[in-house]
Amino acid sequence: MVGSAIVLALGVTGCAQNPSPAGAPPEAPSAASTPLTSAPAPLASAPGPLVSVASGGPKVHSQWVSCAVGPGNRQDGQDALTLPRLTDSFPAVSAVICDFRPTRGTKLTPTEKRTTDVTALLTALRLPDEAATAQACTQELPFVPWLILMDAQNRWIRPGVPVDSCGKPRQEFRDAYRKLLPDR
Repeated sequence: MVGSAIVLALGVTGCAQNPSPAGAPPEAPSAASTPLTSAPAPLASAPGPLVSVASGGPKVHSQWVSCAVGPGNRQDGQDALTLPRLTDSFPAVSAVICDFRPTRGTKLTPTEKRTTDVTALLTALRLPDEAATAQACTQELPFVPWLILMDAQNRWIRPGVPVDSCGKPRQEFRDAYRKLLPDR
């Protein structure tokens, strides 16, 4: 039993060689006796953070002009998933949603939708991100609106949007956003 364990160990570590006829050079080791040199595959683990959120509060801009100037030709707000989250230090009194719709062919024209009924939206924007899940997530890219919050002096911020366990906007945010746009 001990002898067979030694032979097995030599074969696994690559020290054993195929026997060769007398006077012939030794053969190259076969695949079965080639030593393993690659590191083992890392163990599967739960996914890490799905998004990386910038620290600190959102940047405060001096004066809002319009959706044609603010976001440029951005069609969505996917970057809001990584922007700094809303804090209590910015006294938001209204929201502006920049909506880009095709007009005259493929040209996108920005339109503004303003609202002062922002209580539910502010509550949703202050929610924390959910912990990442080890469960399966769908791969669609959900729509994230390009929106800003304004204070009474017309200063504005683009707040980050909290994400669910799959890295998508939290359902509370989606619900609050839908309530801002009853015509959709």
